[in-house]
Amino acid sequence: MDGFVNETVTYLSSWNWAEIIKAIVSIWVAVVATLALRTWKRQAKAQKQTDFMDDITESVHEFIDLMAAPTQMVGYVKIGIESHAGLPELDQTLKNPEAVAYIQRRGQEDAKRLHEYLRPCTRPLSRIRSLVAKGQVFRFKDYNECQKTCAMITWQYDRIQVLCSIIGSGSLNWTNPKVQEALARAISLDSNDVEKQIKEQYVTFLTFIRDNYQAIYK
Repeated sequence: MDGFVNETVTYLSSWNWAEIIKAIVSIWVAVVATLALRTWKRQAKAQKQTDFMDDITESVHEFIDLMAAPTQMVGYVKIGIESHAGLPELDQTLKNPEAVAYIQRRGQEDAKRLHEYLRPCTRPLSRIRSLVAKGQVFRFKDYNECQKTCAMITWQYDRIQVLCSIIGSGSLNWTNPKVQEALARAISLDSNDVEKQIKEQYVTFLTFIRDNYQAIYK
């Protein structure tokens, strides 16, 4: 037994322990570095995802705040149109003659005001649409929900923009069927519906943001 022990000790003592320890340390450093790199990559990805969600949330919130003024103006336009109903001088051969009368009397003035209310919305609007396109690279959970809600929120701007364009065009051929159709579609816009759409979509948007924050930091 003593001989076996002595042989083993002799055999082990012949090893170059300095090189062995150096190799083990090198392997350990490589393992630690690999794990650290993976952790860093996960953290970097999480930070980019968080920055994206912060940016788009801020832009959506700013857009919704700025949309309050033009949405309210839509209500005033509606009242203005209704106030012209029943006037004896209305051209009853036209569809929506009260809207035509309103446009011819006050349309350009109110369109200018509405345009001024819409102008500040364009910056966050462009920002939202740009971010929505870029956000696809992050592979967020249910990202299609974010895309749909942002599209619906920003669509309200487009709807009001159409109304603004119509009421500011007093010289249109109001007997033209396509013009009549465009007018009917534009004046059907309701400020309460715009507010409802924005509120409902904003709730869905915030749910998407909350769920993905939780997924990143769980």
